[in-house]
Amino acid sequence: MSARTRRSAALSIAVAAVVLTGCDSPLQVDLPGETVSDELADPQVAGLLARSVRGDFECTYSRFVWATGQLSAELLGTTGGLTTIPYVQRDVRPVHTGYGEGECDGNGIYTPLSTTRWFADNTFERIEGFSEDEVPNRTKLLGELALWSGFTRTLFGETFCRITFDRGPELQPSEVLVQAEERFTTAIELAGQAGDAETLNAAYVGRARVRLDLGQEAAAAEDARMVPEGFLFEVTRSSADDRRENAVYDANNVSSTVTIDPQWWDVTWDGSPDPRVRIVDAERLAGDQQSPLWLQTKYTGLDASIRLASHVEAQLIIAEVEGGQTAVDIINELHAAAGITPFAGGSEQEIREQVILTREREFFLEGRRMADLRRYPERDFAEVASHGGEHPFQGLPYGTTDCFPIPNAELSANPNVS
Repeated sequence: MSARTRRSAALSIAVAAVVLTGCDSPLQVDLPGETVSDELADPQVAGLLARSVRGDFECTYSRFVWATGQLSAELLGTTGGLTTIPYVQRDVRPVHTGYGEGECDGNGIYTPLSTTRWFADNTFERIEGFSEDEVPNRTKLLGELALWSGFTRTLFGETFCRITFDRGPELQPSEVLVQAEERFTTAIELAGQAGDAETLNAAYVGRARVRLDLGQEAAAAEDARMVPEGFLFEVTRSSADDRRENAVYDANNVSSTVTIDPQWWDVTWDGSPDPRVRIVDAERLAGDQQSPLWLQTKYTGLDASIRLASHVEAQLIIAEVEGGQTAVDIINELHAAAGITPFAGGSEQEIREQVILTREREFFLEGRRMADLRRYPERDFAEVASHGGEHPFQGLPYGTTDCFPIPNAELSANPNVS
């Protein structure tokens, strides 16, 4: 797995360089056939390496949103392909090679996440070895790399049953979330030194998120208060290349291999459709010719960006931690922004329930629901995802996946994990 990860990271450099440097077309550049380690040791390629890490993360995250959307019952799979059946049946197992070994422009989750994590850490170490004279924007690049390392570890810690890095020992999700917290702290320090407000604020959101996951509520709220109003940090997408496309839009609106899960077909607030869950009945069948096709309209094209960190998330973290009138006020600010009637408030439990519901609707199809279902005792993952039931239109039995396993490809190559 480590060798595959290194090869994948090297091959991703050229693609990421094309899509993140403002070229109108990938045909405008000559892509290298092979990148050797001596070339990667050249400080002149430091910026290219950092952009490549971002490209890897963005491709990975788009596919992550697609996969977790199905496992957490936002999306309903409507295809019978061998590599997609585990997601359709919400039954991802170590034996499934598509999940374990596929790339981010296919149906893989484990390898793309592992590649991005390794690539971010390795590139950080490389650039850290250069001087500011060799790489004038060295501090800024290091901050960005720490940010991507932090977010990748966050995805591992929030959605995996157990984790291993670099053929090392088994790690529990909480241990990986602590690592993510450390990376975000590094990003905050470096971004502050570099005057990089975007990375700084994204890292504050990321650290607030993992601190909330770890039960460090006061520290999470403190970080969240550092995020300025209007802040938005997105995973960019493009129609120029398969790796750059919005995977949800492609699967739902283009190929019809997923539809919207029925539980979202009639989401209302105060008797009217909730505009935060933007879907429409296509009035035809999906790709399996069995499931009604409902289309999401949140993403309007293959080039639609995906929200990753924002002032909205920071405010909802504060609302969850503080509750009471603070939470009611934050919820109603979001209601006003969405153009819907206010939340009247209620008991502490009713307010907390409203915070959770607001997160579900605000972050619809943004890759957040699986982690939230695992975190909130008020949400029964098995009930939400119909574990033990069956696909409502295909009749296929559902599994019980509520976290990603370590795949066999890793288990067979790693003597430190049973």
